[in-house]
Amino acid sequence: MTTPHPYRNTLRRTAAAAFLAAVLALATGCADEPPAGHEERLNKAAGVATFKITCTKDLWDRTKPGSSTTDSHEDAKPRRVDGEAGQRGLVEITLTGAQLVDYLKTLERDISGGPAANSSIEPLSRRMYDAIAPVVDRIEKGKPPTEVPRAVVDDAVGLTSPTPSKSTAKS
Repeated sequence: MTTPHPYRNTLRRTAAAAFLAAVLALATGCADEPPAGHEERLNKAAGVATFKITCTKDLWDRTKPGSSTTDSHEDAKPRRVDGEAGQRGLVEITLTGAQLVDYLKTLERDISGGPAANSSIEPLSRRMYDAIAPVVDRIEKGKPPTEVPRAVVDDAVGLTSPTPSKSTAKS
């Protein structure tokens, strides 16, 4: 008959605690810091009634999550834009402030990394975030905008804004 080692249970608990600590360190240590001003940006975004984003349909489709029901921006429908921009495949997405907050959080997660991030689209998310952030940053709390804030994610657009058409983009 063998007798159990007197410290067997203590060793098991210590090993389990060390494993858990290592997992937590890896999970929390993998993510970068959010972009500077991110929390203030979310607060400003929450206060807008409408925000428009013009980009390619592919960029929109790839930077929004596909299956989460907690991200309200998934319901936003892209609409084709008229003119040359529309011929290049640009669409316009209209978001509420709450949808913009959800979308900025999604982009930030993919940029910063961590367990829930989609690293395969990190450059796309960064490009989208970098185009939206300065537009949100210019919003002044308590001062209604003279026009709907708009971010254009197309380096070829220049200073003119595309006009949305009445037809919707095909999914």
